[in-house]
Amino acid sequence: MPLAAGRQIFSRLCLKNHNQILSRIVRGRFSSTATTQIVSDAENTSKILIPAPEPGKIHAAVLRKFASPLSIENIEQPKVVQPNEVLIDVHYCALNGSDVLLAENIYMFEPSLPTVLGYELVGELIQVGQEAEKAGYKPGDKIIALNKERHGGFAEQCVAEIGDIWKVPQSAKLRDVVCILENYTTALIGLEKHAGIEENDLILINVGLAGAGLAAVDLATNVFRGTVIAVCATEERAALVRDKGAFAAFKFSDKKLIKQIEAAAADRSIKAIFDGVAGENFKKLLKCFTDVYNSKTAVKDILRDNNFAVVVQYLSREGRMIVAGVAANVVNPQTEAQEGSFSLTGLSLREYRRKNHKLYRQSGDDVLDFFEEGLIRPIISMVTGLYNINEAKKFVLEMKSSGKVLIDLKNKEAKMEIIKA
Repeated sequence: MPLAAGRQIFSRLCLKNHNQILSRIVRGRFSSTATTQIVSDAENTSKILIPAPEPGKIHAAVLRKFASPLSIENIEQPKVVQPNEVLIDVHYCALNGSDVLLAENIYMFEPSLPTVLGYELVGELIQVGQEAEKAGYKPGDKIIALNKERHGGFAEQCVAEIGDIWKVPQSAKLRDVVCILENYTTALIGLEKHAGIEENDLILINVGLAGAGLAAVDLATNVFRGTVIAVCATEERAALVRDKGAFAAFKFSDKKLIKQIEAAAADRSIKAIFDGVAGENFKKLLKCFTDVYNSKTAVKDILRDNNFAVVVQYLSREGRMIVAGVAANVVNPQTEAQEGSFSLTGLSLREYRRKNHKLYRQSGDDVLDFFEEGLIRPIISMVTGLYNINEAKKFVLEMKSSGKVLIDLKNKEAKMEIIKA
């Protein structure tokens, strides 16, 4: 059977609605105050001004100007105004690639300024609305939030909706569990729903730097017991992937890639995937995934939060190969009527939240179950305090992280701690 047409996962983001939501959230929250503390930023050889705390206000990292350092400011303390909302005392918030792209104004939409970014966070409930209380939440509960519509995580407190929070497993450390939902839920939906992954499947994963690609390796090997062949941006990442249990992992090389994959898959009786028309289609498909390494917009492509895609190559007699992981927004110029045509569209959790909330919630529950059972283990690359968030932003933008970068909202002056996997 020829290369199956790639599945269109969802339509483009509803940018207008998203911007309206952000605009309502940030309006009226920001204030200018006198500064009483100066913190040195070694990376930028500049000074970050820290305002003295004010009653009824909280510290936050505020984006006021694109492609500029975030400023530490006092903002109005957020309040629960809707029955389905909760107020969170934030302990950690992940600094994800999309946060950095938004700050640089090179993401898919432009946020209204000023704004507080950060959407993947963990903390303790301070206040709960009536619906949240009926759903079993109470002050003092430790929760994880994916606040992808509202953001606000780079502040001491933020508001989220109950549809976007999960209770922290009792045995989990907050610093570990904050890393789990974004990448692993994305990868799980891709592998389970769109690839229909089965035990012992052969899975080629384009890991890139880490993110959802690394989560996919963890899930495929340690939950689904598949055989993973991985392509990575660097040899350091390849070693990390092998440590996750991949059958084979190597640094991307345009000239060697097909031969490396063919050699790694030699004992799986899928030789036909590399020959004839099927082979040509496979090369085209592989190029769509690995163009992120050669693209002039590599930073933008690799750091996006919707850059995880899945395509299944079917063979009539010899099984199949799942190709998944990081991909640029590439569409094959051939039409659907032409043999061997396909397209790749990134998987977006925002769209699942809007259009299939039940699956969004269930996938998050499953990921937390896998974590609690010890089947999967997220990787942390760096932890630093809120006052050093600009150093962390630079670290992510320069693509130095192999795992999550965390901002500590409880120890706001904490220096950058690099963690070896």
